[in-house]
Amino acid sequence: MNSDEPTGTGTSDEVLEYYSRNWDRIANCYDLGEDGLPLDPAWYRKRLYNEFLQKHKPESVLDIGCGGGWSVLDALEQGADARGIEPVAELKQHGCQLLEKHDHDPDRITQDDLASLSSLDDESQDCIALLSVLPHVPADNWQAVHEDIARVLRPGGRLIAAYRNQLFDLYTFNSFTLEFYDKQLWGCPPCEPLSGHIDDLKGLITNPDLPGPYFTAARDKSFGALDRVKSNPLEMPAFLSRFGLTSEAVRFYHFHCVPPLLEKSVDDLRQINHQLELSMSDDWRGNFMAAIFMVEAVKS
Repeated sequence: MNSDEPTGTGTSDEVLEYYSRNWDRIANCYDLGEDGLPLDPAWYRKRLYNEFLQKHKPESVLDIGCGGGWSVLDALEQGADARGIEPVAELKQHGCQLLEKHDHDPDRITQDDLASLSSLDDESQDCIALLSVLPHVPADNWQAVHEDIARVLRPGGRLIAAYRNQLFDLYTFNSFTLEFYDKQLWGCPPCEPLSGHIDDLKGLITNPDLPGPYFTAARDKSFGALDRVKSNPLEMPAFLSRFGLTSEAVRFYHFHCVPPLLEKSVDDLRQINHQLELSMSDDWRGNFMAAIFMVEAVKS
């Protein structure tokens, strides 16, 4: 982690290219619109992260994938010895300038990616933040990444990380819903005879091929065909326990008051979603209505 050049691995070239091309919008993703409402769901993630910092007051934070540096600044302003890692050069530069503007050492942010975890000493970190990283980790690296997270956290150290919500697919009423039925609800031995009924289910959904044809639903408008992991928030305590991590909280953001295909027909959609974000981050409905969830965990 002592180099100013990325060590590679872990971060898809497609993801890096997308973030590099859109760095200015991403760096300013916490802005408010003319109506006073957040322009991007990241505003709500920032809110949950600051509540985490206020509650646990970690002595130090390693913020991996820190984007434009705002989350590093938040941790520094709350008294933590915070450092950031960011693989995209434009975002890293923005973060350094942001810290310098607020009288913090710009060298607290270095250009590197998630692969830098492998170079860290065992039990060397008090807190690791992964606020916009794990959704881009290739599925075949999923186990190893969590092993590394657990390895470098000290006993009593904390993880705060955002995950894509697999249960949200049940709520979308599109190709994601079909995949959820086929691979999750019907993905058990007693339901094997139901696998041939996916075409029947397609007939009940108005847009079964949106946002992409079934079984190519992993194709993302920004990142092409990536095998990215979605996680079931109800399974996170058991999953994290495999690595010696105890889940303390699961909190939701990026709410949708209606399935995405209905959004254009709803008046005051953004205001309704805003109220959901402010009042329902700990509510059970988030399991289905929120596209992303944050996990707060501690190492045993």
